[in-house]
Amino acid sequence: MESLQQTDIDLLLWINHAWKSAWMDQVMLFCSDKYTWIPFYAVLLFFLYKSGPKKIWINLILLTCCIALADQIASSLFKPYFERLRPCNNDVLRPQLLLIEGVCGGMYGFVSSHAANTFAVFTFFTLKNVFSKKIWICLLFFWALIVSISRVYLGVHFPGDVFCGGLIGVAGTYFILWIQRMIEQKYFNKNNQQAV
Repeated sequence: MESLQQTDIDLLLWINHAWKSAWMDQVMLFCSDKYTWIPFYAVLLFFLYKSGPKKIWINLILLTCCIALADQIASSLFKPYFERLRPCNNDVLRPQLLLIEGVCGGMYGFVSSHAANTFAVFTFFTLKNVFSKKIWICLLFFWALIVSISRVYLGVHFPGDVFCGGLIGVAGTYFILWIQRMIEQKYFNKNNQQAV
């Protein structure tokens, strides 16, 4: 466990130092800001509508459930339970980090809500086969990845925080869509068979 924690710290320091520059600070702040991506969200919703206009409201509810589940597990369950300090709140690590003033967040960082939420969105759109071209899946994965990396670069999360957050986003989405399939098989398929 100590070896794993040291690897986490080493990778954090490498990402925080190796790419450090004034322009990269601005890029990572841009990527980390949730409001940056509003136009991107609008494009995703357009593709979601285009893939199934009749199911748009069901899909929107499912997508909201996936994001909410990932966010609540990260913020309301893991962070208060594990109480792992963010790197920027860690008195031992803070002097070693190249931080941007005023950028830190709450006290605890395990796991990353940004990573959980973005990977929940990525997994949802992938499993729902929303895109006809794989390039969009690659772009969506890159988006989730760069948002997660930006959190490490800014010193507000360890790499392990974003990795585990991403896993929670993926697993939570699989769980929500599994429940959807179970409900459809039990009620809707049964009704269709009776109608025949």
